[in-house]
Amino acid sequence: MLDLINENDKIIVATSGGPDSMYLLTELINEQKTKNLSLLVAHVNHGTRKECDEEEKFVKEFCLKNNIICEIYKINKYQKGHFTEEEARKIRIEFFTTLINKYHYDYVVTAHHADDLIETILMKIIRGSTLDSIVGIKNIQKINNIVFKRPLLSISKDKIINELNKKHIPYKIDYTNYEENHLRNRIRKNIVPLLKEEVNNLNMKFLKFSKELNDLMEYLKYNLDIIDKELRKDDFIDLKKFNNLDYFLKKEYLKYKLKEIYQNNINKLNSKTYDKIINYLNNFKKKNTLLLPLSYIVEVNKNHFRIIKNKTINNYCWECLDKLELKEGILIKKDCFSEKSNYEIHLNSNDLKLPLYITNRKDGMKMKVKNLNGSKKVKDILIDEHVLPSKKDEIPIMIDSNGEVLWILGLKKSKYDLDNYEKCDIIYKYERKELKNEKNK
Repeated sequence: MLDLINENDKIIVATSGGPDSMYLLTELINEQKTKNLSLLVAHVNHGTRKECDEEEKFVKEFCLKNNIICEIYKINKYQKGHFTEEEARKIRIEFFTTLINKYHYDYVVTAHHADDLIETILMKIIRGSTLDSIVGIKNIQKINNIVFKRPLLSISKDKIINELNKKHIPYKIDYTNYEENHLRNRIRKNIVPLLKEEVNNLNMKFLKFSKELNDLMEYLKYNLDIIDKELRKDDFIDLKKFNNLDYFLKKEYLKYKLKEIYQNNINKLNSKTYDKIINYLNNFKKKNTLLLPLSYIVEVNKNHFRIIKNKTINNYCWECLDKLELKEGILIKKDCFSEKSNYEIHLNSNDLKLPLYITNRKDGMKMKVKNLNGSKKVKDILIDEHVLPSKKDEIPIMIDSNGEVLWILGLKKSKYDLDNYEKCDIIYKYERKELKNEKNK
């Protein structure tokens, strides 16, 4: 039963005081001497019922009686003002992390059993979860660099209760586990008993299903790692190679990448989200950016794409001085013409309204482009110059006091830029940091 437990292991035992955790703790105590185990009990008082304090006291007294270290964490307040499983889970993991670091123990064991596995798989199927979620509960799992082991997954709830009663092992009952206002409780009370009547050895069949599906998902992940190395360069993914994958691999690869990005919020995405991304990348139009939940975007740059957080625009407007430090470069006022490029502009103050300013792009901005009749939207200029959507609102733009766009620094100049044979009294040079660093190498 406890084949996941090795000799000389130092184990944190998550103990609620309920039948499952008390059964696990008792079994570990029985093997403590023969396997030279070091045990530490971790109890979280969720503060959701009046019985919580009684259960805390019960666990403390049991540990004292058996000479086991007992660490307690009591939750006094929830962020939303009420209990949520997501927040409670986060608090528990943080508590376990603190204990692992404090005592330098090897891993945490929890008392999830066969019925928990059945309930979880049924819930995932009913809710239409992804295949990797339907695996259910794993024997060994790493969460936030902490190893969790679940040695009771092959043991049914009935057996646990029978053993506790037979050996007169005390435990507490949380009666909210049997209230039918939660889906899991309804599955536990109404569906699992019927399945057990219909199917012999139900728990082992679900365990086998979970293991085979887990093996399949591990094999898929192994191959997705290989595909990722072929497709990815830094943060970008090769668009052509991605579109050459068959539809199944496209979808699984997106799940693989988005799980890295969304982490605990991956449930914000569904099958339609992946279909939408695939369709967008297959029919990409350069003027579009695909928005995803939680302010992420799919951004295409020529033949590559990436998925990133859509930045909040911080508008700015700074007066042009003799020297102005910008995010990606330096603007310097010059005395004479030095080069004819998009990194230097030459102006006549009689054509403009002073002072001049550096600002970021605003909706509707237009520029009278040099050597081009009429005006062009700054947005379209940036698209033509292959500026990434996430960068387009950061590019510095020079304007005069009337709001006339004079220069998109490093990219494009307006008709107000003069040639070296024309009279000019204002010259600015833009030095991008990355270009300056390359010259200095």
